[in-house]
Amino acid sequence: MKRIEFKLLFVFLSAFMLMLSSCEKDENGEESKIPVLNKDFSYTVDENDVTFTTSLVGTVIFKDCTTGTEYQPVDGSVVVNLPVAGTYPFICNTIIEGIAYNSDTFDVVITQSDLTYLESGLWLYLTGGHTAGVANEKTWRLDMNAAGKCVYFAGPLYYSGYSVGDDRREEWVYWAWNVLPEQLPYTVNGQEMTSFFNWEPDYPGNTWIMPAQDYGTITFDGVAKTVSTAVFGVTENGTFNLDPETWKLTITGVTLPIDTGRLNEGQYEETNLQNLRIFSLSDSAMQIGIKRSYEGGDESKWVNVYNFVCDDYDYPVPEEFTFEEAPKTSVTATDLVGTWKIGDVPMGWIGYTKVGDQGTTIPARLFEKWDDRTEVVATLSSWGLDKIDSVFTANDAFTYVFNGDGSCTLNGVANNYSVSNGIITFTTALTTEFSMVTSWLNHTLTGTAVTIIDVNNYGSEEEYEAYTPEGIWIGQKNGDKNEYSGFHLVKQ
Repeated sequence: MKRIEFKLLFVFLSAFMLMLSSCEKDENGEESKIPVLNKDFSYTVDENDVTFTTSLVGTVIFKDCTTGTEYQPVDGSVVVNLPVAGTYPFICNTIIEGIAYNSDTFDVVITQSDLTYLESGLWLYLTGGHTAGVANEKTWRLDMNAAGKCVYFAGPLYYSGYSVGDDRREEWVYWAWNVLPEQLPYTVNGQEMTSFFNWEPDYPGNTWIMPAQDYGTITFDGVAKTVSTAVFGVTENGTFNLDPETWKLTITGVTLPIDTGRLNEGQYEETNLQNLRIFSLSDSAMQIGIKRSYEGGDESKWVNVYNFVCDDYDYPVPEEFTFEEAPKTSVTATDLVGTWKIGDVPMGWIGYTKVGDQGTTIPARLFEKWDDRTEVVATLSSWGLDKIDSVFTANDAFTYVFNGDGSCTLNGVANNYSVSNGIITFTTALTTEFSMVTSWLNHTLTGTAVTIIDVNNYGSEEEYEAYTPEGIWIGQKNGDKNEYSGFHLVKQ
């Protein structure tokens, strides 16, 4: 009898040790790494706001299983707004040593709908709001059609950034990304920035920006927080979220309908195509920025800002403009007689006169509001021009002599000239007599004819001021642009 009891005791002890061994393995094995509700994480519901908290460290994500939207805690918590009543399945995901571990699916129950956020501000403008709880949806397209026409903006793409130093790619990186419109003007490194954009190219004046075509649409549903795109016959569906406090827009599952050239060139990293910034938004126009990481394979941290308009908005018929040169026809050969030198503001770019078919006329104007040499040097240096001050200093020594008999000496080079209707015609073609070359700038007059420019304003198309130049401005068409590359001459 005692022998039998011993055997039973041995069997019992063996089973107990096996059980302990099994528990110890579970606690230290894979199962112990799976997040558990009310142990590793929890959540509370306050009307339509759900607060997720976790004691887990490292990478933790709470994922809406219905939409696939992911929310990452900061300092152990994250607040998610679920505006529509319903049951939302979620999981908690953590990554340990490169392996993802998912919790069991758990349901978050929202008992009431609250769509008031859609009734004003950025949410209303972006999505069209709702009617009796049903999403109105809103569809946007790039502000350019297949004919190259823009109905609201000057062109489909603007640029936001600022270069410093001798290398034009050395920049104040993405300076405007976290600056809100009400914070303008904004000072960066002592420089006052009055606009998010350092260049707003017009179209079709700059057709190199992208081909003229229909790039498709993007549609936002503010109730379901879903987004869809239709691009070149391909439809994609995803989700989005908007933070009206920071003007940040996040999209998943879709890509903005933008030019494929920059996408194919690899200018944007994948995360930058999802995490966007709205720069302006109204009921009829929107500007969305994408961080550009590379250009031509080189690092290039600027923001490309794409201009969008509503697909079904009744925009006014845009005024059509033509460009006219602006020769100062009152100048005669007699007026030129004398000795001239380069002015204190030595050079610049001057837009042609812009004439609209609805009565608008924008006069020829200097683009840059420079009052003296110091301002010119500071601006051009900030654009990345190297040694520009020494180039100007060298040009200060040059003289341009026009004689009454039609002969002239231009920076030591003999020539002959005549003047008619604001055009100076030379017998021998110019080469380097008027030339400012440095880094990527080649500001040179060539050929046998230059224009005496009738310019009495400076500034932008929207805001220009009267300007009375000392001396004269002469120049030639700047490539294929409707503007002059100009030289400023002052009689001695």
